[in-house]
Amino acid sequence: MASTTHHRTHVLRLAGAVLTCTVAAGALAGCGSDTPKKKTASSPSATASSAPSNDPDQAAKDKVLAAYTNMREVQIKMAADGDLHTEELAKYARGDAATDLKKSVLRNESMGIKFTGRPEMKPQVTAVNTKGKTATVTDCFDATSWKPVYKDSGKELKLAEQRLKYPVTSQATLEGDTWFVTKITADRTKGC
Repeated sequence: MASTTHHRTHVLRLAGAVLTCTVAAGALAGCGSDTPKKKTASSPSATASSAPSNDPDQAAKDKVLAAYTNMREVQIKMAADGDLHTEELAKYARGDAATDLKKSVLRNESMGIKFTGRPEMKPQVTAVNTKGKTATVTDCFDATSWKPVYKDSGKELKLAEQRLKYPVTSQATLEGDTWFVTKITADRTKGC
């Protein structure tokens, strides 16, 4: 009986830890079921729109969106292979965003978990202040097709009932002429 209770406690702790990792990883992923799949994670290179715009901040918005999208591509690769890809990540993320992402990967790696598939993404730059060197990106994280699995067996990890699609707000900061995502906040209390 003690071993059954111990096993159940271990499974519940593992599910809770993976849920935490999924939340952290989810904070770095987007949604948009009507958008086509992005390029493979092996070559992150979001490009800015070439359509002319009357928005004086459009160039900054394009750079912020590229940093955000590329950071997410690195994050997907990290979750899939368990490698931190530190140098690549440093091109797009700093501060809490980079730290939270690395912690999530390390937790998953320590439990023998990786992610398969892809989250859906459709981020939008909702605010940019070039003088203040800050920007805000809003997104909807959808992990419906992004599954945690055990590395050794490939078996999907079953999690407790949870919201798989919810809003995420990210902050970006301009350093020199480069934008970096610095903070990600996920709101699992509501859907999007």
